[in-house]
Amino acid sequence: MTHLISVPVLLGISAFALSTAQMHLPSDFALQAERHKIAGFGGHNKGRFEVEQFHGEFTRGESRFSIKDTAFVSNKGKSSFTLRDANATEIVSANCIMRKNAVTIGIVTFDPKKLSYQCEFVSAGQSLGPRLVLGQPKAVGTKEKLFAKDLRRGEATLFDQPLLVESVHRYKGSKFQSPAAVGYLLLSGEQLVAALELTDVNPTLLVLPDLGEELQRSVLATALALAVFRDPADSALEDTF
Repeated sequence: MTHLISVPVLLGISAFALSTAQMHLPSDFALQAERHKIAGFGGHNKGRFEVEQFHGEFTRGESRFSIKDTAFVSNKGKSSFTLRDANATEIVSANCIMRKNAVTIGIVTFDPKKLSYQCEFVSAGQSLGPRLVLGQPKAVGTKEKLFAKDLRRGEATLFDQPLLVESVHRYKGSKFQSPAAVGYLLLSGEQLVAALELTDVNPTLLVLPDLGEELQRSVLATALALAVFRDPADSALEDTF
């Protein structure tokens, strides 16, 4: 394997925990996975990143609009990135769009248009179309509804390697559940092959060793698409009327 190789607001956590927090992961995967910091994000909306021998540029942004009398809130966002190898050859680029609408009546929030995040990719000068789709599944069971977690689930298919994507809301060594995602799991079939940790301003990609080259690239491109995602569940924007 060519060694390859992900910021939620941590509410209610001490300064010590904030500096050391990690996402909860299955123990077997955590013991095997190699950690790779994606440097250069730093909480910025535009810049350059590096991860092992790869590098590139990214942009990301969000807007929020609300109407007070109807408690209507609309979130929109755009992001992009370009991934290059050590020889500065472009491997893949992506343009992504996020949309979400919600209406709150009393203490109940309705989502007439649940979150949708889609990324269209280009590789070798050819459009691959929308190859990553992330959505907000309906909360199932009392526990999910009680904690009101903004669950994210989706799929990506790049370099002929399909991946399933699931958000993680629990911190390592803690029962605390964050409403916003603190990371994502990436599964190939039923096997967990990678995870993206978002507990720091610079994301961390965790990858199993000895993955095939095409699966490595699919993992990296999918992780970058998630890293540039400005999730409205973690938005610091004020309402505008």
